[in-house]
Amino acid sequence: MAQQHDEGVKIIKQMLAQEEEKYKCFQVDHKGILWFNGRIVVPKDHQLCKQILDEAHLSKFFMHPGSTKMYQDLRQNFWWTRMKREIARYVSKCDICQRVKASHLKVAGVLQPLPIPSWKWEDISMDFIVGLSNTS
Repeated sequence: MAQQHDEGVKIIKQMLAQEEEKYKCFQVDHKGILWFNGRIVVPKDHQLCKQILDEAHLSKFFMHPGSTKMYQDLRQNFWWTRMKREIARYVSKCDICQRVKASHLKVAGVLQPLPIPSWKWEDISMDFIVGLSNTS
């Protein structure tokens, strides 16, 4: 995987040397680090991407942001291909996020607790259950 990244970096550096219009958004600094529009290019290394995603998602400072918020935070400093898709996939696999997600919770209905009657037969209520199948 690292060789694949090295090849990609070499190609981009060659295109930068040839002043290809398509690669104007890339830059190489004095340390040889590749930048894309002012953001560090992260190599195609699964472990490194996972470490960045873990830090951004599990840190006490961020506390499980959603995929949109996490992408907006990470895109300020980092860039890699299919970054948004990988962040969405990472957040969708987070067990805590899926349990807390509002779409997984029951919708609050209109049911309210009945007041406690002060005298018997003061309040009478009935619950109607509809949609049951007929019995013989």
